[in-house]
Amino acid sequence: MNTYRGNIHSEAEINKNAFIDDACTIGRGVKIEEDAYISQGTIIYGKTLIKKGTYIGENCFIGHPQRERLKEIIEMKIKKTETTGPLVSIGEHNVIRSGTIIYTDVYLGSNCQTGHNVMIREKTKIGDHSLIGTHSIIDGNVTIGSNVSIQTGVYIPLFSKIGDEVFLGPYCKLTNDKYMLRKDFPLKGPIIENFVSIGANSVILPNIIIKQRTIVGAGSVVTKNTQKDDIIAGNPAKLLKKIPNDWK
Repeated sequence: MNTYRGNIHSEAEINKNAFIDDACTIGRGVKIEEDAYISQGTIIYGKTLIKKGTYIGENCFIGHPQRERLKEIIEMKIKKTETTGPLVSIGEHNVIRSGTIIYTDVYLGSNCQTGHNVMIREKTKIGDHSLIGTHSIIDGNVTIGSNVSIQTGVYIPLFSKIGDEVFLGPYCKLTNDKYMLRKDFPLKGPIIENFVSIGANSVILPNIIIKQRTIVGAGSVVTKNTQKDDIIAGNPAKLLKKIPNDWK
């Protein structure tokens, strides 16, 4: 039988076979399923669902209020753990490493992992078996498919869409503001289709479509849409050749 310690809200539902370490804060409306492990110093705001077998590392913030709700909380001087917002759903058998911040209205599939100090903003959906590397930022209103590998230090802005089986190399930057506040322009992140691989330190400009199976060389700046099976590289990126038939 687990002995719960720390600040656990009376309306939180915690399975008897879950483990809650010292100095955790569990808010109103939180539900934690069997065999979940919540490490020291983590704060989970309501309403949040942590599914079975998931590990949450030290000093994580799960269910952080969105900007407008945070303003209300500050003005009303109420505890964040007394409030509930749009659901955060953390799937089964995930590994959420220390320092990760996940806002409300986020869906994370099963068998996913984050590195350390990851931020996932609101209105984001991430499919099963996906990895978000250390110090990566997903800035909200983003859809990410299954079996996606996002390496260290990647930035994904508002209104981006990433398909299945995508690889984003270390320190890739996707962008969504074509004129950088100097001209009115609706924010439009890139669309990265299935089976795309993007090399380290590449930059993808706003509203670009990277078609299926495209490979982008490291350090490239992509300024134009690609076609299926393109291999591109350079600044600006240009077509080198099509993917050979014997490649995966």
